[in-house]
Amino acid sequence: MPLLQRKTLAIGLAALLIFLGYKNWQIRDQRIAAGVQVKDLESRMADLEQNNQFLASSSAYFASDAYLERQARIKLNYKFPDEQVAFVYKDLSVKIASPSKEFKNQLAQMPNWKKWWYYLLGY
Repeated sequence: MPLLQRKTLAIGLAALLIFLGYKNWQIRDQRIAAGVQVKDLESRMADLEQNNQFLASSSAYFASDAYLERQARIKLNYKFPDEQVAFVYKDLSVKIASPSKEFKNQLAQMPNWKKWWYYLLGY
């Protein structure tokens, strides 16, 4: 009898094939998970590099004379001797605009549905 025609050997080879396929599937899943983690780490690394560049440029700006001059102007009200300074204040008075008499006359002559239309549109 040939060796491959035995039922036990065929069943054993089939079981081995199924086991190896299952293990191959597990390794494939682990590779996919590792690839996702690598992409996540690469994106985090790119973000950190961008933050480092921003911090380096900010650090260089904070050490510059332009930053010190700006802070002196803001906090200490510093100005050059030949410089003119103008102060601008917000107007805090509230002015309410009243509708014109012409619009009131037009509104009195309009049909009710048109008045509602203007009311709903915010006029």
